[in-house]
Formats: sequence, structure tokens, C-alpha cells
Amino acid sequence: MIRDYRAAHPRATYKQALADVLDYRTWYGFELVLAVPGEKEVKLTRAKHEEMSGGEKSAAIHLPLFAAANALYSSAKPTCPRVIALDEAFAGIDDRYKPELLGLTVKFGLDLFMTGHDLWVHFDTVPMAAHYDMHHDKSAHAVSAMLMLWDGAQTVDADAGFSGNEELAETLLGFRPSRRAPALTEGTLLAADGDEEPDDTEAGI
Repeated sequence: MIRDYRAAHPRATYKQALADVLDYRTWYGFELVLAVPGEKEVKLTRAKHEEMSGGEKSAAIHLPLFAAANALYSSAKPTCPRVIALDEAFAGIDDRYKPELLGLTVKFGLDLFMTGHDLWVHFDTVPMAAHYDMHHDKSAHAVSAMLMLWDGAQTVDADAGFSGNEELAETLLGFRPSRRAPALTEGTLLAADGDEEPDDTEAGI
């Protein structure tokens, strides 16, 4: 493909050739069709999309996104990761659409890494999920995280302090989460708090 491009564009630099040839957006084309029960299927155009409600608009975008990712990932080796990263995931989608959309990612075998406001996965269509609830303390200039685990039936506080919580997290997540603390406090905000060295046992390093 690079040779053909350079033959057709002899004045193009190698950087331009790579940029154009490796632009995967030109490799595939997707046409979206809107299927409503009891109605004739129609092409999902921008005008048709604007007629939908806010939740329907967002669902109509997420669903083909997951289907397209599944189609592309299925052409790779079975050992390749199948990850989708979403910022402000499912914004504007109410809870009646979320179970079906998230269940679709499970059906496709996709792993989601998502951020969002008030984003809690607690639907029976999802067998497991890890939530990190982030809290920004402006006065302390710090961010704390609370780990909550969804096991397909209930949400469990992994940091509750009960016996076996690390084993529980490892069972649900497939790996043992670590809580890290700085090895040295000199020159940090922690040094002002009695110059105490962090406890490795509490840090879970």
C-alpha cells in the first residue's frame, strides 16, 4: 500500500505517505440502519438521529460503536485485547437502556474502561465490574479512591476492613489490586505530618 501510494504521489514525503496509508478510518465503512419493531427499517441519517430523544440518540451511537469494535477485534488474533475506553460513558442514557447496552458488550466479549459522573454498573447483564469512586479533597490537595466491586448480584465494599477482602477482590477482578504509598516522604506533603515513614503492610505493595 505504501509503494502504491508513493507511485501515485511521487512528491509526497514518507511521513505523508505513512499518515495517509495508515489512517484506518479509510479502511472500513459502516452504514447504520434503524430497526424499530413494527416499522420498516430505515437508514440512520443525521436528520433521523436528530428526531430521537436524548437517551435514544446516545443509545443509537453506543450500540453501533460496540458492534463495530466487535467486528474489528474479531479479525485479530484470539489472544489480542478487546478493550474500549469511554470518557463520560453513557452520559444522557437512562437506566432502561444501560442494561441492554452493557449486556451487549458482555456478549461481544469486550472489556470496558470507563469514566463518568455517577457511573455505577449494577445490572444483572454484567457478571462483574470494579468501581473506583474518586473524591477530590481541595483543602488537602489530594484525591482518594474507594473501590467497590459488583459481583453480578450485589455491590461489595472491597475496603470494608473485613477479613478476606483482598481475596474477594482478587476473585472478582482476576488480579489482586495494590494500594501504593511513596517509599520516601522527604520533600513531599507527607513529610510535614510528623515525618513518619509509610507502613508497607497498610500500603499493600
